[in-house]
Amino acid sequence: MLKKLTLLVLIGASLTSCNKMYNQAMKSTDKDEIYTIANQLYNEGKLSHAIELYERISTSFVGTEKAAEIAYNTAEANFKDKSYRLAGHLFKNFAGSYPMDSRAEEALYLSAYSYYQDSPKYNLDQTSTYSAINELQGFINTYPESAHVVDANNYISELRKKLELKSFDIAKVYYKTMKYKAAGIAFDNMIDEYPDSQLREEAMMYSLRSKVELAINFSRLESKDLRLQEARTQYRQFVKYYPETKFKSEADKLVNDVEKDLAKTKEILAQIEQTKLTANNQ
Repeated sequence: MLKKLTLLVLIGASLTSCNKMYNQAMKSTDKDEIYTIANQLYNEGKLSHAIELYERISTSFVGTEKAAEIAYNTAEANFKDKSYRLAGHLFKNFAGSYPMDSRAEEALYLSAYSYYQDSPKYNLDQTSTYSAINELQGFINTYPESAHVVDANNYISELRKKLELKSFDIAKVYYKTMKYKAAGIAFDNMIDEYPDSQLREEAMMYSLRSKVELAINFSRLESKDLRLQEARTQYRQFVKYYPETKFKSEADKLVNDVEKDLAKTKEILAQIEQTKLTANNQ
């Protein structure tokens, strides 16, 4: 109990001291005093107070050695405070503004890593994920010999897997809502964009299902023959890549349905053509 009480007293004293310094800096017109207090608060982990003070004096030190310190510390404080989008922007600005600074490489990496941290779960909007991939690749291109390149490549792979899942899920939504034309296109695009995806086999099977459904159940006669042939081609590509696929029996049944419907369709088209010829000859 005594230990807890002592700890609370120490925490209270620390907060009081922190607030006192912060209030002192906010009232001060001495930029050097504010700078000193901002650094102290930053080192003590009082990030929000330090950020506010750095922002207050940033323009006062433009063109001086302290400007780079303020810029870097502000970016790092935002990063530690998990304001990743802002941190990424600030680190990138630092690297661009101070390319000869010894921290420029680290700043550009932390910028890219901040964008990576800002990437949301795969089922949400992935705009930030695309930005993160671009920033990480930009870092690799700028510093190809950096010790961070291995990690940067790993992060890119991780983010691409997230995009694969997003792409796959969007295509599945089309399929489940019976938008088979859109589903077939979406699965094919996903396969083309992520040829090494672990979801490739399943995506190809969904593409086959979509094309069969579209051809047999949702096509007018004038487009049915072509769509049935596309479904048959999809089957051949699928079993070529995955001859031992776990979906083999289902795929075989689907192509059998396609072949039967294709034969009927050709017969109907032939009858229509014959009727036209007979009518023209009369």
